[in-house]
Amino acid sequence: MNSRETALKALYEIEFNGAYSNMVVKSALMGDISKQDKAFITQLVYGVVRYKLSLDYIISQFSSVKLKKLSKYVLLILRMGIYQLKYMDKVPESAAVNESVKLAKRYCPKSSGFVNAILHNYIKNADTIKYPEDRIKNLSVKYSFPENLIEVFEETGFGEDLLSALNTQPETTIRVNTLKCSELQIEGIKDNPCYEYAKNITGISIGASEEYNSGLFTVQDVAAMMAGLALAPCENNVCVDVCAAPGGKTTHLAELMKNKGCIYAFDKHEHKIEIIEKNAERMGIEIIKAMIWDSTTVKEDLINTADRVLADVPCSGLGIIRRKPDIKWSKDDISALPDIQYKILESSAKYLKVGGYLVYSTCTVNKRENEDVITKFVENNPEFEFEKIVLPSPLNRENNGYITLYPNIDNTDGFFISKIKRCK
Repeated sequence: MNSRETALKALYEIEFNGAYSNMVVKSALMGDISKQDKAFITQLVYGVVRYKLSLDYIISQFSSVKLKKLSKYVLLILRMGIYQLKYMDKVPESAAVNESVKLAKRYCPKSSGFVNAILHNYIKNADTIKYPEDRIKNLSVKYSFPENLIEVFEETGFGEDLLSALNTQPETTIRVNTLKCSELQIEGIKDNPCYEYAKNITGISIGASEEYNSGLFTVQDVAAMMAGLALAPCENNVCVDVCAAPGGKTTHLAELMKNKGCIYAFDKHEHKIEIIEKNAERMGIEIIKAMIWDSTTVKEDLINTADRVLADVPCSGLGIIRRKPDIKWSKDDISALPDIQYKILESSAKYLKVGGYLVYSTCTVNKRENEDVITKFVENNPEFEFEKIVLPSPLNRENNGYITLYPNIDNTDGFFISKIKRCK
């Protein structure tokens, strides 16, 4: 099976069987595949998922058949072909067309001529494509985002810069486990400028890495590391991580605490508790007590016991679209999230002692899930006040208790961090 056929099968699983792109790509790259082919497959699969709306718009300009009436494989092959022609400069036009036609002959023989005609027509007439004049619709087609998300991102004030950044493919970032080592010697590793224990890494299979399996590092974006640094737990603290799975931030808290103290780690799903425990074991961490709990409700025996609370709440995930582009096409109603987030925050705050700190964070840039939620809480609960956040210098900025990190500014995932103190 060649790389384009591998990509086609992966895209079929994502588009028609509801599989997650990151999991499908991980599975597709297993086995004896060259680094060059792995890179090609990764770029093609993520690229087609990322630009699906734009690709479909282009196909519709040249197809006499409505997209809904095209066979599944014809649609995917056309998306792949157009993507290679428009976005992959190193792929010759002849290869993009010929390989697409070969796939069509294998998967939908009667449509191979149709595929050939569409792709050749695009090559000849790409400059004639008419794009919508309305600003929101134009941005939607240009950057391949649903119109409702365009409006969310416009509210951030960054508009096209943010949309463009969210369409890039980020490097893999890892966090060195300071309980086991301070430096890593791995091929393809380089320092991340934002944090001394953050590293960017390329060209290795994480799961097959001896260093990973020995617990010397874990995969985590540098923005997510900032939640732990903002919370700044100390040795022998009692901490509660109310939405802990899969345990990246929980294990970071343990490292900052030098594996001394206690961290209660909640998740409402048993299989996710097992993931937290396995991560802790792999990394040599002994202070995490993982337990099944729905954090919209209060665990009575922990009221007024915690020095630190981390509420990294479920969110729309709009800040991690670079890594998971299929989030763009989620049908979930994100308008209901702020109410759930507020309930979790309200319950979580009850665990704090007087003088304790809570960090509320999300991996989204949607203000309704971020500033609006934490500001409402502080206004409704006068015993809490905002605490200034201090981050490592590349990411630090003036703030009154909350910071949003952006891929177009900070070269991190989009991430929101806020910090409050219980004063009485």
